[in-house]
Amino acid sequence: MKKIFSGILYAIFFGFAGILFISCIILIINTVKRNNTVHKQFEAIVIDEEGEGDKARYETINAEVSSETLSEYAAVDMKYGYDILDSESKRYLYDKIDENIYSVSDKKDDNGHYRIARLRISGERLSEFDIREVVNAYIYDNPQIFWLENLFGYAYVGDDTITEFYSVISADECEDCIELFNKKLGEMISGINSGLSEYEREKILHDRLLKKCRYKNGIESSKDGWQYFSAYGAIVTGEAVCEGYAKSMQILLSKTGIPCLTVKGEGDGIFHMWNVVELEDNWYHVDPTWDDNEKDGIIYEYFNLDSNNINKNHEISEDIKTVLSVENSTDIDTNARYNFFVPLCTSMNMNYYNTEGVTIDTFDKETDSRVIKAMVERAGRGENYFPLKFGQSMKYSDYINKLFYASPYKYYYYIDHANEKLDNSHKISRDNISVLKNEDNMTLRVKIVFEENKNIDKS
Repeated sequence: MKKIFSGILYAIFFGFAGILFISCIILIINTVKRNNTVHKQFEAIVIDEEGEGDKARYETINAEVSSETLSEYAAVDMKYGYDILDSESKRYLYDKIDENIYSVSDKKDDNGHYRIARLRISGERLSEFDIREVVNAYIYDNPQIFWLENLFGYAYVGDDTITEFYSVISADECEDCIELFNKKLGEMISGINSGLSEYEREKILHDRLLKKCRYKNGIESSKDGWQYFSAYGAIVTGEAVCEGYAKSMQILLSKTGIPCLTVKGEGDGIFHMWNVVELEDNWYHVDPTWDDNEKDGIIYEYFNLDSNNINKNHEISEDIKTVLSVENSTDIDTNARYNFFVPLCTSMNMNYYNTEGVTIDTFDKETDSRVIKAMVERAGRGENYFPLKFGQSMKYSDYINKLFYASPYKYYYYIDHANEKLDNSHKISRDNISVLKNEDNMTLRVKIVFEENKNIDKS
């Protein structure tokens, strides 16, 4: 039976040899975790209803995510993902996605998806990994495109590659969401005017994001809600997971002239995403999700760290070049999590405690004077936290004891002398003192509770 069947196949094959035909298309839906130059003329087309069975009707979305500068600073155009793509065909597909991203079908297709575009790359068979790499690069560079679904389809017709991309919402819904997103984005960037340092801009936007958004627990995949993985969720609806926080941080900072990228990896062994930011020619890690503490509010423990400090409890995923460096292309892990660019961060100059904290090495008169002056300044501005950084003259526990638990109870001494210089609305309470300790970094953050608020403050 097997021989007869094989003979029939050979007869069919040779009977049609030399005749041009199109292979049957097998459409494969792939889940994308969001988580050698080719000298050929590539062509990509959106197949119309006269073409390869594409019956979708596309609507052009009139609204676009704001490309205008929303502050007095020139926006930064980040193209790291695009620049790292290693072939003309990949870059061409990237460009075609970008050209068609605002063209969305008005109804769901037979598979229940709102199609963005079916594109054809002529004369090149892009692998599943290649297409996934292009989509990841596009999202990496364009976190504002929140409607692109984490699915894609692909098929081969002869030597051509057919790709298909989808939107999580219809064209009409997308237009409404974009307009709302632009409005909320503008509100968050409002007031970022000239004269602010890069650090000041970063901290203002970091704090606005964390006050606007809360972490959404119990979310495992985009099936639980696409918005939680997007900047739309963080900026508009106010709920997101780490991916939404990181994408929002990238958008907010790049719109105000500060280079910022997302980083994929693990945090305490769990898939995670955070950012790297460039300030005054040095790169820093900043993790807005981990700075958003449900109990203590904004904590700044992960605000501008170098690589050594972030690596204490974060693990950075491999670089795309490392993933692609295997000798045999069939050994590439299709589902690998990777980064396009993660700079080595060697400075702690712009770390929160190094920038705003008062350093205590020994408890002498000069130190007392500096601490009291800083306390008056911070309380006078109505700030809620007082950061301290300790030296190496004694153990961490000794610094804590001398401040709070043993003579001379220095922290209370500082409060009393600061209150002598503060008006009644800014006097600091000696009660309800809470602290955030970080012995590894020899830092301490004390919550400031004002006298007039001490009976109502519960945060």
